[in-house]
Amino acid sequence: MRSPVTLVFLLLMSATAVLGAEAVPAGWFLWPAVEPQDGSALDASELNARPAGSLGRVEVRDGHFVTEQGGALRFWGANLSSNENFPDAATAERLARRMAKGGINIVRLHHLDNNWSVQSRGSLWSPDDPRRIQIDPQQLDKLHRLVAELKRQGIYSNVNLKVSRTFSTADGFPESIAQTPTFNKRVDYFQRRMIELQKDYARQLLGTKNPYTGLSLAEDPAVAIVEINNENSLLGLRTRDVGRDLEKLPEPFRGELTQLWNTWLAKRYPGVEALAAAWQQGATPSGKSALTGDSRWHADAQPGNQVDLLSNPNDQSSVHFRAALSDRVRWRAAAYLDRLNLTDRATYTVTFAARADAARPVQVTLGRDEPGWRTDKWRTRGLYATIDLKPEWQEFRFVVNAHSVVDVGSRFSVTAGHQPGEVWVKNLRIYSGAAQIGLRPGQSPADGTVPIPVGATPAQWGDWLAFLVDTEVSYVAEMRQYLRDELHVRVPIVCTQANYGGIAGLARERASEFIDAHAYWQHPDFGGWNNAYDLGNFTIINTPQVAEFSPRWAGEIGGIALLRVSGKPFSVTEIDNPAPSDFACEMYPLLAGFGSVQDWDAIYPFDIVGLGAEEEGGPIRTFFDQNHHPVKWGFAPFATRSFRQHLIPVAQAARELFVRAPVWQEADHVDVAWLRAQPGEDLGFLTTRLSVSERLLGSGEKTHVVRSAAGVTPATMTQTPRGAVFLAQAPQAAAIVGYVGGGSAEAGALAIASDEFGLNFAALTAVALDGRALPDADRLLVTLGARAENQAVKWNAVRTSIGESWGHGPTIAERVPATVRLRVGAGAAPRVFALAPDGSHAAEVPSEVRDGWLSFSTREGPATLHYEIVR
Repeated sequence: MRSPVTLVFLLLMSATAVLGAEAVPAGWFLWPAVEPQDGSALDASELNARPAGSLGRVEVRDGHFVTEQGGALRFWGANLSSNENFPDAATAERLARRMAKGGINIVRLHHLDNNWSVQSRGSLWSPDDPRRIQIDPQQLDKLHRLVAELKRQGIYSNVNLKVSRTFSTADGFPESIAQTPTFNKRVDYFQRRMIELQKDYARQLLGTKNPYTGLSLAEDPAVAIVEINNENSLLGLRTRDVGRDLEKLPEPFRGELTQLWNTWLAKRYPGVEALAAAWQQGATPSGKSALTGDSRWHADAQPGNQVDLLSNPNDQSSVHFRAALSDRVRWRAAAYLDRLNLTDRATYTVTFAARADAARPVQVTLGRDEPGWRTDKWRTRGLYATIDLKPEWQEFRFVVNAHSVVDVGSRFSVTAGHQPGEVWVKNLRIYSGAAQIGLRPGQSPADGTVPIPVGATPAQWGDWLAFLVDTEVSYVAEMRQYLRDELHVRVPIVCTQANYGGIAGLARERASEFIDAHAYWQHPDFGGWNNAYDLGNFTIINTPQVAEFSPRWAGEIGGIALLRVSGKPFSVTEIDNPAPSDFACEMYPLLAGFGSVQDWDAIYPFDIVGLGAEEEGGPIRTFFDQNHHPVKWGFAPFATRSFRQHLIPVAQAARELFVRAPVWQEADHVDVAWLRAQPGEDLGFLTTRLSVSERLLGSGEKTHVVRSAAGVTPATMTQTPRGAVFLAQAPQAAAIVGYVGGGSAEAGALAIASDEFGLNFAALTAVALDGRALPDADRLLVTLGARAENQAVKWNAVRTSIGESWGHGPTIAERVPATVRLRVGAGAAPRVFALAPDGSHAAEVPSEVRDGWLSFSTREGPATLHYEIVR
């Protein structure tokens, strides 16, 4: 008997008159978010051992997560954020059950300590108390109930401590607490009372008995991981220029950090004379211009933008340009001066005057002199500053310490994509050295009078970075000792994400049992609206990650792959291809394939939104909604099975980067260290397991890469007439992701020949459900998807934003007109069934077997994302 969901699905697929001819665009079909039937091809819950923790605590052995009983353990996770952590009993049961069916075996309990949802009871704080000191027992009870329900479904918990807790005067802090960085980040690494309050919060959260399990979170083997401090580093909250902007902290916090800095210096140097001499060693000679005879001004406009250069490009000292058309992404409309000659680890002074036709912000950067979107987005070379221009001329001066000068030249950019308008710059000078740096007369560590450096000699800046790293390391050691010795936490602990704080993040996380990172592909940009998170005002760069794969770059997942530390598990606790995107179908197959090749241990898409709380068929609600997105959640059965079961093998070849101690003096960023160690070489993202050694080299040794013998890799890139295609092939799983429209591609036992359609971009996966190789499987799942979105979404002309037009549910997906083929072995002829959204059989699809290949068409019949093939 067909399920009610199947009958409704068939009705909607076959009768457009029921909905109105305009309801679903031609070539698209309804695909609502519903719960899979028990035991269906879309139900992966059998992967979970129940209850979570029944095989003992999670440990680390031989560089991977295991249980106490020795079983290997890979995690495919989910994030629950703020309100999602405090459901009622019925919702908690439904939430846990549905996540288990999606193949999830760990949940990251995130933003438990937030301030924004206190009144809606989406936080551990009481809505009746303005203080953020004492956890509300009622809220903790809801969280405990959720943890117990997750445990029952075989889902572990990853407990986050400090995430978004924000102190105020109600907590006994001065009014200036409101001027510290968001969530009091950076300050909470050194401010004494904040650290003590973090410990007390951990005591309340981890030490209180859970009435539903009889165990505290610290005792419960279903709690697999504890994370100390989310996305935070004293060195910086992003990876552009570490160590900057701490002089902008308000008092008394700036003074507290300054005193710690002076105490550190006093221990390091015997006196003022020794300190002054040390800081002058290797000082950059003054006066040499970084401009060359070939330096010229250029307009830089990414798609959807227009920049007009209105002045003579040969006048190196001045520029006048107009951002005539702007998509409001800051770095996508700029003018830049190219062919600069910077020396790594040298001091430079940048001076200029600037104005605009109206009050507006612009950013000035020193960065890589190369085309493409990466030039000024994530990597700079010592200068990354936002300045507020007025119609009147203003003078600006920056002293910078150049870094990351490797493999290509440098440029000076004025980025103006915040908003349209005209900008003038004159009297630009970029020259070596700087006045008034080093130890100044009257400054002494003993007196506490050495300020936080703004401009510095190379040696002075090196000491500042060393101090910040030592402070972070001390913080981690103190928090870990408290968790281990006082609260008796026995599971792996991580402080924060290793890609925060640059390469120094590896030093801070060295005490952790594993390494964690976060990455987002084409994260929404809110730059035109003061960088405030806003579902109505944003812009995305609407491109696929597979198109970025090259010998030196593999998108954001390639960037974090360079961070893995040898002999430790590697975890990615936040990752996403945010909506709205035309290329979201690549996310889950690419993560499963790439993560398997690189031998990652945990992947957590961000995040689950309302799963368990709403009626069936809800819309995609936010940028990061996983479970309502047809071609994210739709590929979860393939991704969770293939990744967790190790179906796609690890690359046989390996490269290990060895870096000199201390790591932050080698390079500011890990990718720079890789580039220096093997200049001009292919990094081998799909052919080689990449890692950084924990064994640091001595000062006399040179940073280098050790390679193992090359071997077979299960993943490759190929090109069709329309563009790049990612291929992963293994006996029990295969994936084809990319521009398949109007062409064909083959990955082992899986192949596709597609007509042209839409953007010609799709993902096709196959996974055996019975443990056999694909040709011999008696039951396997094939998933084929392209674009997906809410109904009634309205894109702008260049498809970079939908503004406030998020549309409504049920969601819709694009049909891919193709012939799908699978190799088949001897035995009964397979049958192909189109599946309804709940995994039930909607209809049998005509198919044929010829020359050892099963083939069927997706051009007609019930439109679906999934096909089950059975013998």
